[in-house]
Amino acid sequence: MSFLEVHDALFAAYGPQRWWPAKTPFEVMVGAILTQNTAWTNVEKAIANLHAAQAMDAELILHVPQRRVAAWIR
Repeated sequence: MSFLEVHDALFAAYGPQRWWPAKTPFEVMVGAILTQNTAWTNVEKAIANLHAAQAMDAELILHVPQRRVAAWIR
């Protein structure tokens, strides 16, 4: 059985699990990157900061100064 077949069988049996608490695919990516270097509680704070700054957007993050992005995720 291939990986895809296993995935499909599990998905058919259990449906979507919603295990990653994110609103958008971009937020999933941000969370996945941040969890590489910090605890989930701090990732949650960083994501909340990005939302509060209305900065949960790749294009915006790309064009603001690095120090501002660092402050949002610190």
